[in-house]
Amino acid sequence: QCYANIGTVQRLLARPAGYITDINVKLHRIEEAPAMARECAARFPAQAMDIQKANAQFETGSNVRSIISYAVGIVLLIVAGFGIYNILNMMINEKLDTIAILKATGFSGRDVQRIFLLLSLVIGISGAIGGAILGSLLQHIISIIPFHAEAIPALTHFPVDFSARFYFIAIGFALATAWVAGWFPARRAATVDPVEIIRGK
Repeated sequence: QCYANIGTVQRLLARPAGYITDINVKLHRIEEAPAMARECAARFPAQAMDIQKANAQFETGSNVRSIISYAVGIVLLIVAGFGIYNILNMMINEKLDTIAILKATGFSGRDVQRIFLLLSLVIGISGAIGGAILGSLLQHIISIIPFHAEAIPALTHFPVDFSARFYFIAIGFALATAWVAGWFPARRAATVDPVEIIRGK
């Protein structure tokens, strides 16, 4: 890829001085491209295409990939939520005696519910922090893998977006999933009747 004076290129291609294939206009604000394309098409006898229309197929593919990525992430979080739900359910079954003793010594159902919700959030926070650290490490590893594309000569490695908003989204979803997954077992623990448990023992 090289850049040269238009007259030089016309002579190299043995074309007349009026031969021009494309004119690219660089704008300071890319969102103004559609309006500029309409204005150029109305003013000059030439076809004008804005960058959004020219890259519509690429944008569509990019949007589809983003949707798939978010869908996979949400499904994984739902699966993780079921894991937390099962862990807390098993823990409640194993700790029925302890829950009964807590309630018998003055702990209210709300206190017991708060304990298990806190436990669920501790699991969620630990997972979110561990996932963020592991994700950052994998991002760095992927970003140094050599990658060459003919369409983008300047690209030498896999393009990776290190934006912090993805981490905030992931952590937020993880905490929300942990809270929802812990809510139902916590409600169940809050309704444990200590008299029934102690009588059964």
